[in-house]
Amino acid sequence: MNTTYIVKRKNIIRIGVLVACMLFTIVYGILIFNACKQREQAWSRQAKAVFLEAVGNELKKLDKMEIYGFHTITSLFQQKTLETDIPDSVVFALQDGTHVYHLPLHRRNNAYFKDGDKNIYLSLILEKYPFPFDSLHYAWDKQLALSDIKGKIGVCSRITDLSRKVSTFASGALEEFAPSDSLVSTYLGYRLEMELSGYISYSWWSLLPGGMVITVVLLWCMYIFFWLFYGRLNQLVSKRTVVVEKIVEKALLPAKSRNKTRHIKARVYRLEHDVFFDAEQRLFCDGNGVIEKLSPAMSVLLEHFLKASDHTLTKYEIYQIMGKDLEEYSLDSFYKMIERFRKKLKQFSSVTLHSDGNGAYRLILPLDPTDMN
Repeated sequence: MNTTYIVKRKNIIRIGVLVACMLFTIVYGILIFNACKQREQAWSRQAKAVFLEAVGNELKKLDKMEIYGFHTITSLFQQKTLETDIPDSVVFALQDGTHVYHLPLHRRNNAYFKDGDKNIYLSLILEKYPFPFDSLHYAWDKQLALSDIKGKIGVCSRITDLSRKVSTFASGALEEFAPSDSLVSTYLGYRLEMELSGYISYSWWSLLPGGMVITVVLLWCMYIFFWLFYGRLNQLVSKRTVVVEKIVEKALLPAKSRNKTRHIKARVYRLEHDVFFDAEQRLFCDGNGVIEKLSPAMSVLLEHFLKASDHTLTKYEIYQIMGKDLEEYSLDSFYKMIERFRKKLKQFSSVTLHSDGNGAYRLILPLDPTDMN
């Protein structure tokens, strides 16, 4: 048999097998893409339902605190209402006059309670007890793990006060989420003044259906084996050239440390341009004198944050600083303490406390002009 004919026939067979593998991969790729989209949609629907359920559970805790704390018989979840529509605006009589607050349609459509009486009562509760969105983040993440939903989550709370000023609080690194990762928002209060938003993103690997991917990988492994088998036969009629490519890894430059503690003197720290913290006297001060005196516990916690690397402490370290037992001090009490600490910082400075969603908290100090040199 002619050698040239044999080689041509083998080349045709190899090309035919390659084309078949490519067509099979394209078809399977389309099926895998559709399967990923369906899984993402199903996970998002379930994650949205779990988020709203977690919001309801946190509201029930606040409701019980109101009932037991003030011996009232009123309850958010026991009132019998007619589920009347929320008005498109509400009126408040304040010291400086009457104010009308318009409620946008998207807020009314996504309000957690569709009843005005419940929303009035809820606003009164939220004035006494801050909503524990760190606890909401933990409960949502735990339930998603139990449901085998593999996603990275974040929780954001935006509160509009009577002067229409918006305050934003976040649990989790929201800067890592794209706008398209916003999953669900719900609104609380008589003015629908509190917005709770849940963010979730999925890695492409977590969405892949394992069985279909393994099938494609096995197919290409078989093709590579087939190609190598025919390649060895061609060694008799052609020379093979092996090119060795050298890969040079570029060393990563060390990141510039941003943990710059602003000491003025022993145990005195600059929190921002004109606000100081005297840890020894437990005082917030500005250029005009004393602003506020902190409690011993909050003073100790703030000083440890200022001394910590990158101003970051883990939940376990905070427990140790506060002298609490992990087994006896409940998560609810911990989150309430963190929330009180946040509110105290916000009351007298622009310093904020962020949670990374993994049990660590970081104190964010405003940029000082000396830091830019």
